[in-house]
Order: sequence, then structure tokens, then C-alpha cells
Amino acid sequence: MKVLLVASEGAPFAKTGGLADVIGALPKALKKNGVDVRVIMPYYKSIKDQNIAYYKGYNYVRMGSSPEYAGIFHAIRDDIDYYFVDSDKYFSRERLYGYGDDGERFAFFDFAVLEALRVVDFFPDVIHCNDWQTGLIPYILKKNYYSYNVYNRIRTVYSIHNIQYQGIFPMDMMSILYMPYSNSIEFDGCINFMKTAIMESDIITTVSPTYKNEVLTDFYGYNMNNVLGLRYFDFHGILNGIDTDRYNPETDKYIFKKYSIATFVSGKKGNKKALLEEFGLDTKEDCPLFGMVTRLVDQKGIDLLMPIMDDIIVNSNAKFILMGSGNQNYEDYFRSLEARYPERFKSYIGYSDRVAQKIYAGADLFLMPSRFEPCGLGQLIAMRYGTLPLVRETGGLKDTVIPYNHFNGAGTGFSFTNYDAGALKEVMYLAIDTYNNHKDDWKKLIKQAMEMDFSWNASALVYMDLYRKLSQ
Repeated sequence: MKVLLVASEGAPFAKTGGLADVIGALPKALKKNGVDVRVIMPYYKSIKDQNIAYYKGYNYVRMGSSPEYAGIFHAIRDDIDYYFVDSDKYFSRERLYGYGDDGERFAFFDFAVLEALRVVDFFPDVIHCNDWQTGLIPYILKKNYYSYNVYNRIRTVYSIHNIQYQGIFPMDMMSILYMPYSNSIEFDGCINFMKTAIMESDIITTVSPTYKNEVLTDFYGYNMNNVLGLRYFDFHGILNGIDTDRYNPETDKYIFKKYSIATFVSGKKGNKKALLEEFGLDTKEDCPLFGMVTRLVDQKGIDLLMPIMDDIIVNSNAKFILMGSGNQNYEDYFRSLEARYPERFKSYIGYSDRVAQKIYAGADLFLMPSRFEPCGLGQLIAMRYGTLPLVRETGGLKDTVIPYNHFNGAGTGFSFTNYDAGALKEVMYLAIDTYNNHKDDWKKLIKQAMEMDFSWNASALVYMDLYRKLSQ
């Protein structure tokens, strides 16, 4: 079976979010199961500057009245073939996204992907597209390429990683796109890349079973719920995994002290002490340490934390270390919180893999009070390191975190249901009390969390089953 994964980013080459982690890990799991899997993504300036790929060939993509050069470069990483679409005009920029011509940039990319198949002489059974940036591919394939024998056997899968971001652009962009118009493209008077993919892909997936059910509702669907309803029987929720080789406390080069499920008591203690020292917090008192690694945006539930943080800090012994960036108001709030409580709260405004791994290993609890969370990787990584997630029951958080049962000690973390600051405060106090007064339960929860298998193995088999059904 031959599969081409298409995405706008992928670890370790280019990353802004969880999509990159998926593209970095899923191909390896598929490869282990005998799939001839390859990946294609844009040749961003940040990748080109690494000088890791070699020239394979080129083709031209018609954009408006002029053909645009689309070079193809090739690299092998972890025994996976990666192809990169080169265009100085569209991809030699400092950032991956956030430009006024993003619609044109990724329309070019979608056309170039299909042309690239000729250049590299690889015609897959399935093209697996990811997020809005690849949304035109299923449509272009059917409308422009199915008349060619080498293309008309290809089937498509489209994965929604976050339905909030749909690729919505003015209809006048059609004037530069070499493809016919149909109703599949248009939504509310605009070109909608995601709607196009939902209507034209053979199979649609999203990244957890609960999120699949949520996006079919008005509240979570961002106006795509009715469109998805039209494809209900072709729509699947498949839980993401994590790269358990990369996220491994036994081998992690960034953490202070390596440990395993057999040595987590001393390992967690050593990492916590070193993390507190690095952030200038006192290490003498045994108190619960909350960690948070997040984008500081509305989705992540920051507005729930803001009304209760003073109460938690004043009325408990908990300490906090937060790393993230995003909304200026949120950044300013956490800076002011640190200024008021310098011995209890520390913030790192920005992002660092090194610091993130130390927080995963050194914290006792990992906060994710999200408004919505398609899958979430933070809680999976935290459990891998024996840090108990405290989450709202939404999307993949609900699917992966088993709430603590104080009657029998079952569970892998803590959770609350309603999107409400009072509910969050209540479960935070429960977690603090469990840490302080129920040490045997706490150790049991850590062990149970570390025993969970969130590798890509099981999910890869589900994807393979879908691929096989399409290619039969």
C-alpha cells in the first residue's frame, strides 16, 4: 500500500503546533506496519536554510495567466521519504503563515503536490490531506486529473486537526485558480478550503472520537457542522498518539534526571527540585507544583484561570510554572501575577523545547482547562512523564484522561465538565488535597498514568484499515 501524507508543516522540519507532531510521528508508525508512506510539505525558508534536501526536479503550476515554478526537493529522515515544494515567491518567508496571500500560497501548494507525483514518479493509492492548507487537493484531483490513468485510481482522506481554521478567502481568488467552479468550493460567498475537502474527500477524519461528535454541533462546529452532517457516514474520529521515542523520560536529553516507571519516585523528585531551582522557587517545602505549556489564546481556558489564581495561591501551598505566548493581555496578566507572587508563580513567555520537557518531567500536575481541544498532546506527554493532567472534559482530553476516583484510587488525572471557573477551582483544590494528604493514591495515579499506551501503533492500524477499504 502506498500513501502520501500532505501537510503544511511537520516535525522536525517546521512546526507551529500539534499538526507537526502528527506528521513527524504517524509516518513512522505506518512504515513499521509495511506501508510505503511518504510526506510532502512546503520548502519553507527555515527548512531551506538547513540545507538538508537535494534537488529532485521541477514542474510548473498555472496561477492566473502565468506559470509558476514548483521545484521538488527530497530528504530522508528516520527512513521516511520527505518531499518539499520549492517556490521563492510563496515560501521564502520568515513565518509559515499569517500573510495576506495565504490563500494563494496554499492553493499553489495544492496544485504543486499533484504535479509533484510526476516528478518523483510516485502515484499513491491514497493521498492523506491535513487541515485547510491542503483542502483543495481532493477537488483538484477529481476535476483536473481524473482523466489521466495514473491519477484516477488515487483516493483521498482529509483530516481535520482544528475546525476553527478553515481557509476562508474571497471568491475573486477563483480568477487565478486553474479549476472549474462548483458548489463544493463556496460557503457564505467565499472560497472555503475546508468545506471543499469535506465535500470532495472519500473519507474525512478528525483527531479524537469526542471531538468528532462535538464538531457536529452548533457550538463546536464553526458553521461546518451541517456540512459534516452530509458526510456523517464517511466521518471518523481517530485519536492522535505521540512519538514515544521522542517523549521518553528514560532517554530525554533535556530533563535533569532520567527515570522509568520503576524509578519515577526518585526521578520525579530530582526533576522537580532542579526545575524549581532553575526558576528561582524554594525547594524546602513539599508542595504540589502545577505546570502549563500552552498557547495563550482563548481556546486554552486562560479566562477560567484568571479569576481564581489569587484564591488558589493565597489559600493553598501550590506553586506554578507556566510557559507560553500569544494574546498580549494574557501575557501581561501572567507577568503581573508573577510580580505579585514571586515565590509562588513563575512564567516563561515564549517557547523552548528544553524548558517544555523540564516542565513535563518536573511538575506534579499539568493544567489544560481548555474551552475545546481537538485531541491535545500535552496531556499525553505529561502522562508519559508521570505528571498528572488536570483537564476539562472536552475533545481528546475526555478521551484520554481518566478522572481520579477517591474511593478506589483509579484514574490517571483530574477533570471537570462545565466550562466554569468555579468548577476548575474545585478540581484544583481536590488535586492539591490529594497531593498533600493522600500520598499512596498519588503514587498510584502516577504509575497508572505512565502505564497508559499513547503511542501511534493502535491509531496507525485504524488509518491503515481506512486506506485499505478505499484502495480495494
